Amino acid sequence: MPKKEWIGKVRIYLGYRNSLYKFCWISMEKDNSLLFGFSSKVFKLIEYGSSVVRSGYFTDESPILTRGNIRINDANTPHISFHPPRLYQKSGIVHLVDENGKVDEWELDWFPVHKLKSLLFAYTGSLIALDRETKPKGQYLVAVIQPKFQCLRMELILYPNLNPQAPEVLHRPSAIGNVHGLCVNYIVSCYFYSNPLGRPALFIAQN
Repeated sequence: MPKKEWIGKVRIYLGYRNSLYKFCWISMEKDNSLLFGFSSKVFKLIEYGSSVVRSGYFTDESPILTRGNIRINDANTPHISFHPPRLYQKSGIVHLVDENGKVDEWELDWFPVHKLKSLLFAYTGSLIALDRETKPKGQYLVAVIQPKFQCLRMELILYPNLNPQAPEVLHRPSAIGNVHGLCVNYIVSCYFYSNPLGRPALFIAQN
């Protein structure tokens, strides 16, 4: 099971139907922060709120009043950053930001990682609608996806970095693709699953 140390940005591509498709990037920082953003220009976050997922579809949607200086539909390339608690903080902090400012901020007890933690779900929408990549640069990993699938759900999970060589720690037999990275204090695992065709979306843990 290949794993790679992620310090700095690592781009994740989907190997699908003999092409590479841009999906997302992940960065582990030296201060143990974790950043996530979309690489494909297909992803434009225009709604922000709470909802429930049932059979791959969103229900019970409601808007959320955010603690930021810009609205979600004014954010061009928003990304999510998970920060460990500082000495004076009881819990970690999550930011939803882009180059223009901050959309939202909330507390999340995600670090240190003592047990499995599911941080976010990302839905690709139609795979062939994603941007293609012909010459990948920098650090990158590829999740190989069989041609029969049209839409994916990705789950990003953290594991404690106790024994990263133990395959049973990261094994998920129902996943159709995966990539793994590690730093000193935790392991990042991205698992891909087949999903009913739907719109691109992002779900972020808030408690």
